[in-house]
Amino acid sequence: MGTSVDRPATRVDPGFEFVPARWLVVAFAVARLVFRRGKLGKIGILGLAWSFAPRRLRLIAGGLALAGVIVVLGALSAIALLFLQVA
Repeated sequence: MGTSVDRPATRVDPGFEFVPARWLVVAFAVARLVFRRGKLGKIGILGLAWSFAPRRLRLIAGGLALAGVIVVLGALSAIALLFLQVA
């Protein structure tokens, strides 16, 4: 009757939250720059800036990118329908 199977499971709070170390991202970017013996490209700079961007800014940027993808897909489907009606 009162076994642990009958009771709902409770969620255990570990008391800590995982936060990735930003210095580690910077260290990897610098190591990649040193070992490649080349310039830090635009994608590398953007990746480094992205790692330091606040969470809210990243969410807003992701939402805007998603909205842009939806608009482009809608435009492509409209063009495809136009070609189907003309042909």
